[in-house]
Order: sequence, then C-alpha cells, then structure tokens
Amino acid sequence: MPVNLLEVATSYFDNDLVGQISNMLGETQRNTQKTVEGALPSLLGGLAQKSSESGGTSTIMHLIGELMTPNQVTSKGLTPADDLLHNLSNILAKSDPSSNLLALGARITQSIFGEKTSPVTNALAAYSGVKQSSASSILNIAGPVLLSLLGQKSAGDGAGVSGLAALLKSQTSHVESAFPSGLGSLLAAIPGLGLLSRLANNPGAVSQEPIVRSQSSYPAYAEDEEAYSGGNRWLPWLLLALGALALFFVLRSCNKEEKPVDNPIEAVVDSTASTIQAATDSAGATLDSAAQAFKDATAKLGTFAKRKLPSGLELNIPELGIENKLIQFIEDKSKPIDKTTWFNFDRLLFDTGKSTLRPESQEQLTNIVAILKEYPNVHIKLGGYTDNTGSIALNKKLSQERANSVMGELVRQGIDQARLTAEGYGPEHPVASNDTPAGRVENRRIAIRVTQK
Repeated sequence: MPVNLLEVATSYFDNDLVGQISNMLGETQRNTQKTVEGALPSLLGGLAQKSSESGGTSTIMHLIGELMTPNQVTSKGLTPADDLLHNLSNILAKSDPSSNLLALGARITQSIFGEKTSPVTNALAAYSGVKQSSASSILNIAGPVLLSLLGQKSAGDGAGVSGLAALLKSQTSHVESAFPSGLGSLLAAIPGLGLLSRLANNPGAVSQEPIVRSQSSYPAYAEDEEAYSGGNRWLPWLLLALGALALFFVLRSCNKEEKPVDNPIEAVVDSTASTIQAATDSAGATLDSAAQAFKDATAKLGTFAKRKLPSGLELNIPELGIENKLIQFIEDKSKPIDKTTWFNFDRLLFDTGKSTLRPESQEQLTNIVAILKEYPNVHIKLGGYTDNTGSIALNKKLSQERANSVMGELVRQGIDQARLTAEGYGPEHPVASNDTPAGRVENRRIAIRVTQK
C-alpha cells in the first residue's frame, strides 16, 4: 500500500509544535490546529495538481533539490531535509532560520498555487478563524515539511520524475478523505484550482463546522484599517438578536401562565429571526466580497510566469509586478537614472500601525534580493509613504521605520547595505486622492528608485 504522506506529515505537527506555532502567531491552539489540518491536504492536493501539468513535476523536483541542499537560501541557509523534519521546533524558535524557512515556504506555496495563492490563503483563514497572515505562515511551514517527505521518499525509491508523479497521484485518495468539508466548500468557490477543487469538494470529505471570519482583502503596501472596520458590522446586531432571544426564554420560564401572544418580547423574537437571517446573509456576502477582492487584486498584476535571469535563475513573478518592471529598467540601457522613476511594491504587507513586515512579504522581498544579487552594480533607494490621516510627524516617523524595515530585511538576506538607502516621506508625494478609502490605500506604500546601474 502506498505511503500516506498526509498521515506522516501530520505526525510532525504534534501538540507541542502546534502550541509553539500558535504562540508565535498569536492564535489559539485550536484554530492553529484547524489551520494545519486544512493546510496539509490543500498543499498536497496542489502538488498533485501541479504534477499533472506540463513541466510541473520538474518544478517540484527543483524545489525538493533546493530544500535538500544546505546553504541554498542565504549564506546561513536551511539545514537539509532530514534535519528540518527533526528540528522543526528549533528552527522556528530562532529568528534567522525561521525567516529563511518562511521565505522558502512562500516560494513553495507560490509555485504550487501561483496566482491562486491569496484566494487559497484567504479561504484557509476564513475556515479556521485565524488571521490571513497566520494562515499564510502555516502554509509556508507545512510546504517544506511535505516537500521534505516527498524528497525522502523519492530518494529512497530512486524512481526520478516519473516516480514522483506516480507517488503524488497515489495521494489523491488520502487528500480526498482528509479534506475538511467546511474548507472544501470555500476552495471549490475559487475558479481554476482544477484537481484540488474536485478533491476539496468531495461530498464524502470529513465533516467539520467551519469558523467563518470576515476577511477583508489586504492592500498592496500596508494595512487597510478602513477595510477592517467594515467587515463585521453585522456582528453587533447578531449578538443583540441572540441576547433578545435569550431574554425571551428567561421571561417565559419565569411567567409560564402569561400567554405568549401578550408578551411584548414576541415582537423582538420575530425581528430576531429576521436579524439573524440578515446577519447570516451578510456574512456570506462578506466572504464572497473578500474572495472577489483578492481575485481582483491579483488580476491587476497579470499572469504569473517564469522569468529567467542572465544567470539562469528563474523567478515566478507577475507580468505587471515590481520585479518585472525593475528588471526591465535595469536591463534597458536607454533608460536613464532620474529622481522621478519609482517602482511600487505590490505584495508587501505590514502589521497595522507598525513597521513589522508580515510573513506574506517574504516572497517578494526574496525576489528583490535575487534581482539585486543578479545585478551587483545596482544601488537603490527605498521610499516610505503614508496617507494624510493623523499627525504628519507620526506618519513621517512610521514611513521612515517601514522603509528601514525593508532595507534591514534586504541586508539580512545578503545585500550590502552600502548599496541601499531609505527615506520616509510620510504623506508627501501622494499618487492618488486622500479623499477616498481606495486612494488612501494607494498612498500607503513602499517604493524603489534605482540610483545606480
């Protein structure tokens, strides 16, 4: 009987490790466990789908090779797969190894799901009740674990590419039976997932009641506080309705001789049913809206495709993303360096009101590092910007701290700090009107300007 990779992978996520991850992410252990249980079959189903595509199995083999080779990610690198599996807790407990693992995991997740990465992550977060950033981090931890197991199995069998494809095909029944139905219905609503959608939406999947949270789509450069504030407007009404319903039963139990029709609470109960239904409808509409927002944001970047650098290194980047624009500018000798040509990050996220980069930012930052290493003569300036809400002084301070944070991450991944500068401009140089929420989102950004090439 073929090995059940899901069963083996799950064994590594014991209570101690799940507790460690939940503390690291600021989530409850129960919700973290639910996220792991949804992430593993999602990733394995995605790998099975990938292996059925032209060149997909070779891409998976390349990722396995990167994971199994020490010192591949940065100068400090990750340990080989065996060490990763048996020292996952130690890796996550240390800043540099943990960041390296999350960065590699982000590349793995992006390679598996491509432009569907954000919708899949959003669906996982909605199902399990964790933040979208936490769902992304758990996917980025689970991905290397699964690939490590695939690497071990492939190396042991010695069957090569065809053997790997056959192994992944043999896992589909395990994925199908392990999929939580609550997550499956959310994933099935995402177009273009192919095999993963069919496996996830299997009627015989494990039945679990989803914890549904309203998930607002995140802006490209920073937090969207206005989007957060509107996502749960139905919740107070739902709580009020439930409270009224409880009050009705308390009063009825205290005065059973009073006719229900004479009880004024009856009117509240009638409206309660309507309010609960409206709240339920609103929750569903919010989820649909969030999924559509993610789809729209991703669509604006164009199709993700492999971009080969002169060294032969391939980046999986969107057509209209900052990576493509930066490479084109660097390679075009006719494009002069000036003080007005800036390129905006489009997948860079910060914690609300802070300069702390979210784990989802790692993939794009790692791509920028790869580009800067490919063109060692290039120097850049990082500009931080905010909208005009609040104090100008505080906005300028925050924008400087965020620009510094990005610069620090580039340095941490091996870029000489002498090639980088950073400046926070606060609300100066807006690119859109601050009179609308959408405009303010555009103005909160981090940008790159080439100062030498």
